[in-house]
Amino acid sequence: MKTKKIYTQELYRQFGYLATWNPGTPMALGDIGIMRQKQFTKIGNVSDLGISFEIEEDITPIDLEFSSEGAVSVSTKLSGSPTLAGSSLSDIDAGIHVKFSKENAILFKANETRTPAIKNQIKLGEEIIELFKAGKWDKNWVVITELVTADSASILISSSKEASIDIKVSGEIGTNQLDIAEAELGLEVKFSKDLSTKFIAKTGLTPLFKVSKIKRPFLGTPIFKAKGITSMDLATPQMALEHNELFFFDKADFDFEEEVEM
Repeated sequence: MKTKKIYTQELYRQFGYLATWNPGTPMALGDIGIMRQKQFTKIGNVSDLGISFEIEEDITPIDLEFSSEGAVSVSTKLSGSPTLAGSSLSDIDAGIHVKFSKENAILFKANETRTPAIKNQIKLGEEIIELFKAGKWDKNWVVITELVTADSASILISSSKEASIDIKVSGEIGTNQLDIAEAELGLEVKFSKDLSTKFIAKTGLTPLFKVSKIKRPFLGTPIFKAKGITSMDLATPQMALEHNELFFFDKADFDFEEEVEM
């Protein structure tokens, strides 16, 4: 539980996107789900309810990288170079040695990421509000409207301050740099210790996303706000029928400022 909370909060602060947990869970635009403790649980897709949409493609790939400040050390080694201190890589090995210095430290690297999005989110919101009026949409549901896809990605999370991993290159290096997320290098784990999460150069991951939901302006009293009651908590389909202008579809807000023991 603690690992998940730290991972999702750290990546949100770094990139402004929600983080997929478990990182290998497949995600798709239009997926409907419920957010609990910053974790998306899928229950369907808007296509299941007769809603279609166009996708706005992202044609400019970028690499994304994050590591917990002061807690992750990455060393690279070419074949024939001296063995790295504390590493199991031999003299003839080319590879990467990663060492962590605290529990729940994160190393995240995603290559060639793109961010497709639902193109007409105004239309999507209008259709969802109509479903809510008809009693066919739960006000707590959210929809994935933006999604980060990666050609390949590596995600490591330590389970102790003694965690480490040695990753050997089995493919041809050529002119490529030793990149921990590069699938073409044929990366193989030679040794690992105390890692709670381990994805090495995996393809097809969707590590980050954004969601939207039905919202309405805050109309409650300060007492409601103090108790964590929102205006949507009090909303009903009948209310939407009578006051359609008070409902809109927008990015969901989440509080990522909770204190987490690091």
